[in-house]
Amino acid sequence: MAGRERKTTVQSLQRGLEILVAVAQADRPLGITELSRRFGLAKGSISRLVATLVQQSFLTRDPETAKYRLSMKVWELGNGAVSRLDVRDLARPVMDALNAATQETVHLTVLTEGDEMVFLDKLDSTRAVRPNVEVGALLPAYCVANGKAMLAFLPKARVDRVLRGKLRPFTDTTITRKGELLAHLDIVRRLGYAVNRGEYRADVWGLAAPICDRTGIAVAALGISVPSNRMTQVLIKDLGPRLVKSARQISSALGQCSDPASPRESGRPPDAMRADRRGGGAPPRAAESRAERSNRGAA
Repeated sequence: MAGRERKTTVQSLQRGLEILVAVAQADRPLGITELSRRFGLAKGSISRLVATLVQQSFLTRDPETAKYRLSMKVWELGNGAVSRLDVRDLARPVMDALNAATQETVHLTVLTEGDEMVFLDKLDSTRAVRPNVEVGALLPAYCVANGKAMLAFLPKARVDRVLRGKLRPFTDTTITRKGELLAHLDIVRRLGYAVNRGEYRADVWGLAAPICDRTGIAVAALGISVPSNRMTQVLIKDLGPRLVKSARQISSALGQCSDPASPRESGRPPDAMRADRRGGGAPPRAAESRAERSNRGAA
C-alpha cells in the first residue's frame, strides 16, 4: 500500500513537471488538447494536472484562448535562485576592481519578492566622506539607481507590479508620476545605466547598471553611490561606462551572450520587457524630455 501510494505520488509530480517544462519551452501558449496529444494522456488527466499548476500559480490561463503559459512565479523562483546563489560570488572580483579604480562605494543589489531593493554586498569608498550603505538594507526600487537599472530590464508584468501603488516622494527630485518614470526607464535602456539624482536621499547620488541572465532579464544591479556634493557631470560620464562594462562582465559569467545594455548595437528589449507608457502621468514626449535631463545628471 505504502509503495503503491509513493509510486502514484511520484508519477503525478513527474507528469506535472513535464507539463511545466513543455509550456516553458513552447513558443506560444498551449491548450489541453495539444498537451493531451503530446503526452498521450486523457484530457481529464491533463486538465487536473494543469489545474493544480494554475492553483499553485506556476501557470496562468488566458481566458480568451483557454490556453496556458508560465506565470511570473516561475520567473521569480529562477531569478531568486540565480541572484542569491551565483551573483554575489561572481560579482565580488568585479566589484573589487571597480572599487579600486574609482575609490567610490560599490554595491550589489537584487529586487526582493516584496518589490524592494536589498543590498547583498558592498565595498566602502576609501574617501573620508562617503555614503553609509548597509548590507541587508531595503530601499524602494523606483527612486534608487539600482532599482531603476533593474526595472528597465524586467518584464512589463513585473514592472507594473512594482509600480502598482502610489509613488511616494522622498525628496524634491523623486519621480512620482508613473508615465514620467516609464519614460525615464526608456532612457536607462538606451544608456545602459541609471542615475539617481538624490531621489531617495538628497545627500546621496548614485549610478547603476543591470546584471542580466542569459535571456536578457535583469537579476541584479551593480551600483556606485557618491555624496551629492562630489557628484558632477564629468564624474557621471566617467562612472556610467565603467559600471556598464563591469556589469557586462558579471552578466557574461551568468551566461549572458548578447549585450542588453547596448541597445544601439543589439536592439531594444523585446516588447514583453518594454515599459508601457500608457500608464498615465506626463505625456510621453514631455516625460521623456525630463527623464533625459534626469539621467544626464547634474547641470
